[in-house]
Amino acid sequence: MDRTEALHRLQQLDSAGLSVVVHAALPAFGPDTTPTTVCEALIEAVGPNGTIVIPTFTSSETLITPDAVPIAFRLESPVSPEVGAVAEIFRILPGVLRSSHPSHSFAAYGRHARDMLSTQRDNNPLGPIKKLNVMQGHVLLLGTSLRAATVCHLAEELAPYPYLQRVSGLRINAAGFAERVILDHVPGCSVAFDRLESRLDPEEVVSVPLPHGVARKIAIRYLVRLASAALADDPAIFICDRADCRSCEIKRAAIAAVPAAS
Repeated sequence: MDRTEALHRLQQLDSAGLSVVVHAALPAFGPDTTPTTVCEALIEAVGPNGTIVIPTFTSSETLITPDAVPIAFRLESPVSPEVGAVAEIFRILPGVLRSSHPSHSFAAYGRHARDMLSTQRDNNPLGPIKKLNVMQGHVLLLGTSLRAATVCHLAEELAPYPYLQRVSGLRINAAGFAERVILDHVPGCSVAFDRLESRLDPEEVVSVPLPHGVARKIAIRYLVRLASAALADDPAIFICDRADCRSCEIKRAAIAAVPAAS
């Protein structure tokens, strides 16, 4: 898929002038599509009055865990491989800004890019997503499922259970030295967000076919409400089935620690 065709597909999502958080799977665009093509088409589709935010997470490398040797985060750090090639290319494009959170940085481009990123703190990693929510932004899922939708973690933060975590990470400080940083409200596993797929109202989703997938636009407020309602029905709905998922073990403990309402 060349840039003209990629732009044509993305324009059908009707995102011009909007503030969006984007999750993209490059294979969905076809084998000949480059991440640069997707990024450039996305920027043109959103236009000069819009804003693009993309997660550039590095948690696989920068978090301090018992079984890993962390690498200190710097603004030039590549994204974790699982985040994807589109995010990696986006972060190095001219005009793109990046936040300095050691594990959950975001990159942004466009009208409100600086404002979006300025909301993030070490104890508020979801700040840019909260800002997008306030601005009635949208999620663009370009060939990805809902497990990629970082905005669903907002529902976890709003829930009466401490799903989000306190962890430690490494970051290069202003003096050029690696420093240990305490990070609060850090989101964990998102695999089970896919359980929301069956709850989606088709009227709330704009869908455009891709060669090997589908591109979707969903309002953040709608998706957060949907996730919150799911958690109210079942506090364990976003706990995945993987036996070795440490993040979901912590979620189980969080639920068990809160007394049941009488």
